[in-house]
Amino acid sequence: MDYWLLLMLMFSTCGAQDLNLTFFQNDYDVKMDILEVPLYNKSHFKYFEAGLVWYNRTQRAINAKWEYLYDPRNNMFIEVQLYKMMSNEYRFFPVTFRANACAEYKKNSFGIKDTFTRYSNLDICDLRKGIPYTINKMIPEFSRFPPHIPVGSYKLVIRFLFHTEFQVQ
Repeated sequence: MDYWLLLMLMFSTCGAQDLNLTFFQNDYDVKMDILEVPLYNKSHFKYFEAGLVWYNRTQRAINAKWEYLYDPRNNMFIEVQLYKMMSNEYRFFPVTFRANACAEYKKNSFGIKDTFTRYSNLDICDLRKGIPYTINKMIPEFSRFPPHIPVGSYKLVIRFLFHTEFQVQ
């Protein structure tokens, strides 16, 4: 099965409802093809770089580095929209949500706390300016993603917000 998801389906919640997002699945595997940062708010970051590197001959991993120009602390939100490849183009797929990144990090939704602890110097609930944050050869725990996603290729668009102000896409 060939799935194309990027990094952050790991953060999720639906509005003010408190959901249990501790999944386990072995139905599919995720093949990461492209990770790009097409735009970011230059008034929020000194620099921001992200991409995929080869971890070994078959597995790609995520590398990223950035530095904040202000203290976001735990006021970061994430908007996620999933698109599915249909008729040779990515079309809207009914998975969309907005979440407080710190709240989902504390609950270890999708195993994100374990993953970031292992591969980065990042604490999502205590982000500060002047600290160069890095993610080094991170391989997300796809077994902690939601089960029963239909077969196909997907594109995941993630927007990071400081309250409602755009930071990174």
